Amino acid sequence: MSKAKAPAKVAAKPAAKTAAKPVAKAAPSPVKATASPASPAKPVKKAASVPAKKSEVTDKKTTPKAKEAAVEVEVKKTAKAAKAAPAEDKKPAAKKVVTGAKRGPKKKGSIAEPSLEDELEIEADLEGEPVAEATSDSTEKVKPLRMKISKAKERALMKEFGLDETVLTEAEMVQRRDRLKALIKLGKTRGYLTNGEISDHLPDKLVDAETLQVVIATLNDLGVAVYEQTPDAESLIITDNAPTGSTEEEAEEAAEAALSTVDSEFGRTTDPVRMYMREMGTVELLTREGEIEIAKRIEGGLMDMMAAISASPATIAEILRMANEIREGKVVISTVVDGFANLNEADDYVAEEDFDEFDEADDDDGKGGSKALTKKLEELKNQALERFERITEYFEKVHKVYDKEGWGTPAYVKVQSALSEELMTIRFTAKTIEKLCDMVRGQVDDVRKKERELRRIIVDKCGYPQDNFIADFSGRDKNGKRVESQLLNLKWIEKQAAAGKSWSAVMGRNIPPVQDLQQKLMDLQSQVVVPLDELKDINKRMNAGERSSRDAKKEMIEANLRLVISIAKKYTNRGLQFLDLIQEGNIGLMKAVDKFEYRRGYKFSTYATWWIRQAITRSIADQARTIRIPVHMIETINKMNRISRQHLQEFGFEPDASVLAEKMEIPEDKIRKIMKIAKEPISMETPIGDDDDSHLGDFIEDSTHTAPIDAALQAGLRDVVKDILDSLTPREAKVLRMRFGIEMSTDHTLEEVGKQFDVTRERIRQIEAKALRKLKHPSRSDKLRSFIDTM
Repeated sequence: MSKAKAPAKVAAKPAAKTAAKPVAKAAPSPVKATASPASPAKPVKKAASVPAKKSEVTDKKTTPKAKEAAVEVEVKKTAKAAKAAPAEDKKPAAKKVVTGAKRGPKKKGSIAEPSLEDELEIEADLEGEPVAEATSDSTEKVKPLRMKISKAKERALMKEFGLDETVLTEAEMVQRRDRLKALIKLGKTRGYLTNGEISDHLPDKLVDAETLQVVIATLNDLGVAVYEQTPDAESLIITDNAPTGSTEEEAEEAAEAALSTVDSEFGRTTDPVRMYMREMGTVELLTREGEIEIAKRIEGGLMDMMAAISASPATIAEILRMANEIREGKVVISTVVDGFANLNEADDYVAEEDFDEFDEADDDDGKGGSKALTKKLEELKNQALERFERITEYFEKVHKVYDKEGWGTPAYVKVQSALSEELMTIRFTAKTIEKLCDMVRGQVDDVRKKERELRRIIVDKCGYPQDNFIADFSGRDKNGKRVESQLLNLKWIEKQAAAGKSWSAVMGRNIPPVQDLQQKLMDLQSQVVVPLDELKDINKRMNAGERSSRDAKKEMIEANLRLVISIAKKYTNRGLQFLDLIQEGNIGLMKAVDKFEYRRGYKFSTYATWWIRQAITRSIADQARTIRIPVHMIETINKMNRISRQHLQEFGFEPDASVLAEKMEIPEDKIRKIMKIAKEPISMETPIGDDDDSHLGDFIEDSTHTAPIDAALQAGLRDVVKDILDSLTPREAKVLRMRFGIEMSTDHTLEEVGKQFDVTRERIRQIEAKALRKLKHPSRSDKLRSFIDTM
């Protein structure tokens, strides 16, 4: 069928600006499109009212231009053929409806069309007739949100990620059970099996180390020995594995019992990496349309959160406080604001082009890149401050209207809506939104805490009926109708105390604590400005938006876990384990999901790659080394190692510091410092040998401490010298101790010793000589002789 340009058909109803919804029943009308696929995406303007033309399928009246279109001719022929067919030949077929499709890109010069998900419903009356035949070839086809992978590519991916596990068909499962049963019966009958017999009885897909270990362990539990080759009779008798003579029925029972164990073990793994990857492999990949659909859900959830938050004046005051800190330079703009969103372009389809890589010229590592970044941040700050000024003006108007007319009046709602619209044009960071949400949650938690305390006093302590308490304090009766709440009515407790009911007396004694709690709730309401019921509703809407955004983020993250694995595999053997690299990459993936902007035209995988790489490389720099090295120094070390490898390949030897300094254009002394820093620290507990009995520290001499054997010799010598000196007279022993410095800090001269004893130095010399002659006696010298040989 030749393709021809058909005139654009415009329905009376313009395209809706909402996400995909269930298709409403509409008259069949094929949608034509003439826009060039290369035209850039632009904001869609509301179409002017154009009379809707009748469908070529249901009406024979067509324009001359439409008759010239080959596509319409084919459609017309198909419709006529369907009408001409006999009624008995037509088989009832279920109506096929095209639903869940995403809008195609709005092209320049095109007229607004009804969206596929809201307007288009095509009925296929002919059995086996595809729905696409009822529309023109130029019509935008429904694009799937999930990527269908071929079997060959799926097997390649499974093998790449370590997921190439055996998947058996039902027939193979039955064959495996029969073979295992025969194997176990044979083993029980003979008392032994060989590895060859086990391999022969298992299917080819299951002959791997893990499966063999499971089967061998099961056979050993049944008392069946496994040998490398057939043993002789003597070996069986020695090892007590002789045939037991089991009957056929006993072998059958043992085989059935063992099969349950084997079946439970097959496919089970305790390896956390394989378990993680197996679960990851169950999630299908996203197409470009799927990424955009999820990104819109994330954006919609965040918008719902901000719409709820903006209804609370207390959170607006907190936002303006952060704006003042930005204006004063206390806070960096990038920590509060990510960018801006144009609500009028919320449903514009992004550009079709999917760039594979960013513009390298924009990512300058030198001063130019930092200057460009500073300029962008300055522009972001100026634009944000302008919007914060407008929000401040709206906020002041809200205060004036509240003071004049009160909350919930038409004037208040009008000004509050304008403030919310202005606030939602600012895209706050995830941390800022979380901070604002926590603020609202804290206020609601305070309210609920005081309400629970009121319930404890009024219901549990005073005996007031639970249903009456809920009706009085929730603001709704049993039928759900809104009534006046008594939560902040200080007179309510006094009225109940005087009612003469069974609980009145106890309530009279608890008037002060109840009124104190009510007063605290009144103070809290004055702080948050809005009524407490409205505050709870704000919290409810905020949580619903957060839940929607969180679920969409979770879906986006799970669909891109394969990307983290593929990047993390390139950074192995750099100091971190593979699982740690995966965890750090997942953190980067989560940041990428938070900051992804689908309108930029990039695929999410292109954008997320940079965040994942940054997270992994930063974790390697921070955690891989025992002694942390700055990131810029690690880059220098990597550059030096790369130049060293190139030099080794070219000249056959590694370069010295002078050659590296010349090639890197760095001073030689700095190269030597870098080479010293680049050395990896080695653990003293590194095992040496195969037995792990000795460690590296055992082979390193410690010159600062005495060896154990030397310390023992010195201790023995000290004891022997003390015993020998004790055998002398006290005067002689003291003279020798002072002369030789035994048990003292230093030795002494004859004159110093003489002054100590108040005698001449000659007399001290005589006493010393006499004491030494006594020590030379064999009864004393033999004790010291053994130390001469060992020291």
